[in-house]
Amino acid sequence: MNMFGNYLWATSRKEWIKEKPKGCIFCGIARDDPKIPKKVLHKDEKLMVIMNVFPYNVGHLQVVPIKHVETLGEMEDGEMTDLFRMVRKATVLLKKTLRPEGFNIGINMGGEVAGGSIGHIHVQVVPRYKKDLGFMEVTADTKVMPESLEETYKKLMKKADILK
Repeated sequence: MNMFGNYLWATSRKEWIKEKPKGCIFCGIARDDPKIPKKVLHKDEKLMVIMNVFPYNVGHLQVVPIKHVETLGEMEDGEMTDLFRMVRKATVLLKKTLRPEGFNIGINMGGEVAGGSIGHIHVQVVPRYKKDLGFMEVTADTKVMPESLEETYKKLMKKADILK
């Protein structure tokens, strides 16, 4: 360990922090705000499936209602059904495209206190692979992404019809 500790320098995030758009990021993505970096795999009148541009793992997706809601209590039963049907479709897309062995699926609601910075409810779909814990993860506390975001996006877009 050096004097800087266990940091992974991601200087590309500097521009995002400096230029972060005002308001809800997901609402901005839904209205196709050009200032927001995004990888949209599917969008209809109710939901969108996007790639997390700062992923926990290769293929990390987010399923997001188009309507700005912050909690499950604000959603109608049909909206929740649609949301979780899309989560299921997202797992099918990932399974057929990237072949993960499992998934971590979680709901972010409550913004910062829920571990996120976005108040708009969304479901994280994180594929898990047997080789998630390699040398760097175990010894250096550093996540290694074996594929670029753009490469993964292209693979997923080839089969994105699954999300319709």
